[in-house]
Amino acid sequence: MDNILAIWTKEGLLRDNNDDGVIDGTAVFIDLPDHLAPEGLIDFCARLGYETTSLSLRFFEHGNSAVKMSFIYSDVKTEIRLENWELIVRYKSEAELSDLLKLIAAMDPEESAGTSDTIEFKDGKLAAGQVFIKTIEGRGEEAHPEINSLSDLWSFSGVGKNNEASPSKLLHLNVSIEETVKTAELLKGLCDFAARSAMYSTDIVFPVTGERSSGGLRLEVLEDSSASLELTEPNVLQLKGPKELVGSAAHHLAREKHWSEGGAFGYWEQGYSLKQKTEAPLLFEAEWEDVQETEMAYRILKDSEDLSGADIEIFLSEPGEVRRELKKKWKDLFPEVKSLKVRSAFKTGLHWLVEEVLPELGDSGEAVQGLEIKVKKESSENGLELPIRWIQEMYPADRLIEEEFGLKAELVNYQLEDKSEHTYVVFRVDERGMRHFVSSLDVPVSELPYVDGKHYVYPVSSAVRVRTGEGAVREQIIQTDRERFYRFYTEEVLPRLRREVADYREGQGHTRPLFDRIEIDVWMSEEERKLPVDEERISSLEALHEDLYFNTLDYFAHMGEELEGKSFNAPGGVHPFMHVREGEKPEAYIRVYSWEDKPLEDWVTTSIRFDEKGALAEAVMTNGKEEVTLSVEAFEKPEGHIHPDVQHWLSEQDSYRILYPDHSYRGHAIPIIECFMDAGEEFYSPLKMSLFKKTIFIEAGHHSNEVSSTPAVLQLLERADNKFGDWLKDVNLVILPLANPDGYELVTKLIEEHPEWKHHAARYNAVGLEYSLVRFQKTVFGEANIYPEILRRWAPDVIVDDHGIPAHEWVQPFAGYNSPPRFPVSYFLPSAKIYGIGRLSSGNYRDLHVGNLEAVVERISQYISGTGIEKENKYWQERFRKYGNQWLPAVFPIEEAPGIHFYRQADVAPSYSTIGISRYPDWIAAEVISEAADEVVYDEVLESCIEAHIVFNLAILEVLQKAGIEVKRNGLSYERVRPINLS
Repeated sequence: MDNILAIWTKEGLLRDNNDDGVIDGTAVFIDLPDHLAPEGLIDFCARLGYETTSLSLRFFEHGNSAVKMSFIYSDVKTEIRLENWELIVRYKSEAELSDLLKLIAAMDPEESAGTSDTIEFKDGKLAAGQVFIKTIEGRGEEAHPEINSLSDLWSFSGVGKNNEASPSKLLHLNVSIEETVKTAELLKGLCDFAARSAMYSTDIVFPVTGERSSGGLRLEVLEDSSASLELTEPNVLQLKGPKELVGSAAHHLAREKHWSEGGAFGYWEQGYSLKQKTEAPLLFEAEWEDVQETEMAYRILKDSEDLSGADIEIFLSEPGEVRRELKKKWKDLFPEVKSLKVRSAFKTGLHWLVEEVLPELGDSGEAVQGLEIKVKKESSENGLELPIRWIQEMYPADRLIEEEFGLKAELVNYQLEDKSEHTYVVFRVDERGMRHFVSSLDVPVSELPYVDGKHYVYPVSSAVRVRTGEGAVREQIIQTDRERFYRFYTEEVLPRLRREVADYREGQGHTRPLFDRIEIDVWMSEEERKLPVDEERISSLEALHEDLYFNTLDYFAHMGEELEGKSFNAPGGVHPFMHVREGEKPEAYIRVYSWEDKPLEDWVTTSIRFDEKGALAEAVMTNGKEEVTLSVEAFEKPEGHIHPDVQHWLSEQDSYRILYPDHSYRGHAIPIIECFMDAGEEFYSPLKMSLFKKTIFIEAGHHSNEVSSTPAVLQLLERADNKFGDWLKDVNLVILPLANPDGYELVTKLIEEHPEWKHHAARYNAVGLEYSLVRFQKTVFGEANIYPEILRRWAPDVIVDDHGIPAHEWVQPFAGYNSPPRFPVSYFLPSAKIYGIGRLSSGNYRDLHVGNLEAVVERISQYISGTGIEKENKYWQERFRKYGNQWLPAVFPIEEAPGIHFYRQADVAPSYSTIGISRYPDWIAAEVISEAADEVVYDEVLESCIEAHIVFNLAILEVLQKAGIEVKRNGLSYERVRPINLS
């Protein structure tokens, strides 16, 4: 240091420890004598903290590279002089010394351009020679109260806590000390407190000590018989204690870490909240059993008098092996029958085609150069089925034919017929391109009302159809086992539950559930078979699982519309457990657990007591009615994590910071990973780090049945290191590796019996809430707090939310044989290996956001080009066109970019107030969603989804890394031009 005017630069007392161009430390040893306690030193240290992004609070400790600051009494003048690389402070009185330090703390940054070795206190101002030095006057602006509970003091987002996130933070702090307790030891503790508080801020008001201006945070230090920190009113704190103890208390208070960082501060509130949770009580139980549909079909045959010479078709929702055994058995029991077919009552057309039509065609020896399948257009009255419903029920017949019969999938085509006598008519195409009739099929259907009370659905039904020699046809519909149970559930269980929750409170069904959960166990004889095509399978019980889950949600959504004019979108958890029990009668057992809707208690910490050594010992909380005293104990990081990939990563890594901002509703501590260039300091300010560097936040595992994002985001770090080298010199990255541990806990239970189902019942939280809708609100669902907390702490420029879609067919026979009607577009089959969704704001920044999104899309396309991801995307695009988009482009939309679909439509990516770019369009540059076809996949398929997520995110990282930023300084205030331009 050779210029005292550069005191607030890297040439002075500030340091860039890791050579990334950002101030991240200080280098000063303040050799304060025991007899001296100038309050202005608090201002001086506040300026030290304000100028850096990280600190270790070693101002009063010797350091090898530190600039020594010494104090010498002088009866001549008060000044600070640079002598032999040391700062020598001479003072005429402690009062003048204090004023000198206050003014130096408030020096205008522009003054560092000059040169001098001395700053003198003259006529109440600073002077370098004959030139007065400009200081920044305190503005006296009122700061919004940030500390309403003492637990807010050192919060996850720094000092104080606001509901809304912002890239800027003003510190308006005033510290006053009662003369009777003033000591050098106390002053040191308060210097640390002020420095740490200022470090978290991007704007600051000086002076920190002396005459108090209105507003802001006030810390009063007073003498008392016992040591404590009291919150007398919002933003007003009193540190009290005897002279010999209050200094130590200030020291401990300044250094105590928030519990999320492994400290103890504030954990008394979190721990108390966790201990108050109890298991939900049982509300009611219900049982159901019935005879098998096979028994019903047998009785019809037994009671028939017209079987002689008849052709019989029987449709049953049973596994293929059971159907084959029944065919053999019934042919023996009814020898007078001419022919007997036992067909599937689930995906009937597909089964008929591959079990009967293709084998018979093969046996005929006729040339087959292609197949054309005429399909009846669905037009049932007021039905939820799409016009292409019967094409959907054929999926994936073309690929299955290719795998099992050798005919290429592109040679199997469908024609949608407005008017047709039959559900399906199959023609073979010969080598000359001529068509020849092969066979036709009429599929029996049932009719039942949908849960919304407005529509009907027409699922395939079991049936017995008798065709006599005279050409007469007699058909007797039999409800499948699945349909009879579904009717029981929707006609008896759900209405009973509606009556049970009728006395709900305001907010239930929206931000809190009406009931805790429904657990449904169903035992049935149904087909469960993996197909040799992609990840496809035949599973009528998976379809029932999806119907029970989503249709229950729709039932209560309709209830909300009836009662309040808006849907109940958070009725409670719906957990269907399906059990295949081949050849046995169907049964079900249902348990409903109630939600105890207790008022959300607003506990406020009013006092913290210190022990005889000055350490934090007890915290006193009140809810306005009662008071509790709790021990101050450190948060113990969990020994394990519920997700094995996260657990392995946490146990192996030592390069990044792991924090735990909150616990899930079921009590799982939720970790986040903060990736930045470490400066080796103890405390750091993410908000200020995001001021000087671009920051990206990636969320994974929001819907826990979407299984690839969590391992992908963990592997991303190593891949980024390999690809970009020292990328953290330009970018900070925050990762939420498993946003929904309660959902993951449920999915692990569900996959024990059915490891390859989609398991949408686990997509939301423990009580079935899409918890993103209650972000930025006071809630008992801690998983909803993580996203807002990260935005408050880091103010990221870019947000990426890694999601997933089904890897195989999604059908719901009791909801129109499509993905749920609550979705405006269809997710009936995968549309890509991975696709993107761009969220866009409305208002003044929309054009910038559109441009930013296009830059992201272009780079992702470049990354995908020529890879296996592009090849798979093309494959799935063709499948999506064939089975959906060519018939109903609005329901099966495609927004193409090179190599990838990228959607911007509002119906695919709706905006709402808890989404970052919608809430903060003035500073967030882009928010993007990835969707990989990963809903419960394994092995090579899982690895391909992981790779797709990684490539997608690497492209965004590169866009952000190359973007320019502009940091401006207006006096003591820092700000960055936002939102940044990514294009």
